[in-house]
Amino acid sequence: MFIFLFSKLYSRMRNFLKIYIDRLGDGQTEKIEETVPPEMIDVNETDLQFKQPVFLSGKAYLAEDHLIIQLKIKTEAEMPCLICNEQIQKKIVISSFYHTEEVANIKGHIYDYTGPMREAILLEVPSYVECMGNCPKRTELKNYLDKGETQFPFADLN
Repeated sequence: MFIFLFSKLYSRMRNFLKIYIDRLGDGQTEKIEETVPPEMIDVNETDLQFKQPVFLSGKAYLAEDHLIIQLKIKTEAEMPCLICNEQIQKKIVISSFYHTEEVANIKGHIYDYTGPMREAILLEVPSYVECMGNCPKRTELKNYLDKGETQFPFADLN
């Protein structure tokens, strides 16, 4: 039963994020409004997880011999706070994602933009986050980090 449900979910997920080039002839624009499961981002890290859906809105169209995809992307990443190590949610918003692809390079006239969308999201993930912008535990660490003077431990070496 589990394998059946997983295969059904997988096949449903594979139908997301596809542009059919034949539908874009004669100046047609395809409106994109998708809610994609977080599994599409395909990240399995302990310090970076996506548990919220990815919301996409925008359009796709042809400009001469290029496919243009223009999107607004919203999701949330779960990461540990740099100071206290508690898991926190970090909003990821890409207000103007653009991707172009030559129509001649699109096999079967069906373009799957999962890869470019995933890459754009991962590029927006910050290196570190801090809860509430200023972690309450920062004051506990201040004694260890700020001695009031700059230390140069190797200054006396010749």
